[in-house]
Amino acid sequence: MKKYLLFILSSLLLTACSSCDFLFNSGKRNSKEEEPVYMPNYAWKLELDGMQIHSQAYTADNYLYLLQNIEREKEDGVQLIKIDMETGAYVWKADQIFDGHQWYSSNIVKADNKLYFMRKNGIIYCYSDIDGTRLARIQVGTTEQEALHNRCKLEKIVTDGAALYWGSAGEPGSISAHLLKLDLDAIDYTQNGAIQIRVPRSLYTKADWRQCIFWSAPIIDDNMLYFNTYNRDYPDGYSTLVAIDLQSEMVKWEKKLHGLQGVVHNPLLIQKNIIYILDTSLLRIDKQNGDILNRYDEIGPPFTQPMMIPAISLCGIWYDNDRLYYTTVASTETPSQTGDSWELVYSLVCIDAKTLKFLWGFHPVSGSSSTYPVVKDGKAYIVTHIDGLRVSDAKSGKLLGVDKSIIAWGDEANVLYKDYFIFFNKNFKTNRATLCAIRV
Repeated sequence: MKKYLLFILSSLLLTACSSCDFLFNSGKRNSKEEEPVYMPNYAWKLELDGMQIHSQAYTADNYLYLLQNIEREKEDGVQLIKIDMETGAYVWKADQIFDGHQWYSSNIVKADNKLYFMRKNGIIYCYSDIDGTRLARIQVGTTEQEALHNRCKLEKIVTDGAALYWGSAGEPGSISAHLLKLDLDAIDYTQNGAIQIRVPRSLYTKADWRQCIFWSAPIIDDNMLYFNTYNRDYPDGYSTLVAIDLQSEMVKWEKKLHGLQGVVHNPLLIQKNIIYILDTSLLRIDKQNGDILNRYDEIGPPFTQPMMIPAISLCGIWYDNDRLYYTTVASTETPSQTGDSWELVYSLVCIDAKTLKFLWGFHPVSGSSSTYPVVKDGKAYIVTHIDGLRVSDAKSGKLLGVDKSIIAWGDEANVLYKDYFIFFNKNFKTNRATLCAIRV
């Protein structure tokens, strides 16, 4: 297991290095076999004002919301934007934020007609969904230092429409538990730019505060909040999958998950009363009581079966027709790092959602990716890390085509809107991104 941790770290370093390799040595990366060409049918393209996108897209109705990175002289900031997914046109652009914390922000969530996100300094920003006007700024602590303790550690917040919830690393001396809640009705939306102080409260406590740490994003389903804690003793010990009733704010159930580390960023998916959790093992769990229905444990490295461990920075999991699609931690260097056979190394996998058995995958061409494919009408579309838009048959995994003019970091969450697959095409020379929609 310790070898696995070293493998994870080296894979993350490889991702950055392979980007540099692409810029300066792209001619050395020719595939041994000629790949079929895919010709996308573009609906629209929008060249974004900002540089690399550092927050995942949020969608509601026919609109897409982003935090784009804005550069001003030697300072980086962010700007909230709203885009019409039908036309690819800007609806509005909010004011630009330059607070000394560069692009670091949480995801975006929406409640009523208001949009929220949190910055690295523990300030929550609220904007009107109607016209992009700033409505409030909230510091989540009585002091700046307390706000730093209480800010969202994983840059991920969720909402049930009445409150915001997030996980904070915390420290002794601040709130001892790490699942925090801030009621939205406690915010004054008439103060505009003035910073308000609102202290969130804890929903999950233990005698040992270390048992409450979680690095993975929570999810909300049917007024229940689910999250998996961090296993400090990995490969020994356990993480804990927790279900909290948001009405009563009581823990409904807790399940100790031995062998899990609790480090994957977005490991949870709920479908048909089943919770799927992807970590150092893959589990299928009854949503009602937390019982483990079945699980898949990888033993290695070296591995003797297909690698199915997800990428740590996983954006999410795609579910379609009783199948799960996601990216793994693997890259082209995995065989040399682990001693595994190339035939067992896959950068994207499709697994049976009932048995957790491997169905198909494709081998990595360069660095690892953490995005996920979008499945539409029997085809799986994914924008990989510098290896183009790749289209496969969703049932068999057969490669249908590749468009290598499309490149990205491989860590953006893509969007399916009606018959549009929406993704980012990155220009590494200018560090600009073009938001694209193709008909699928």
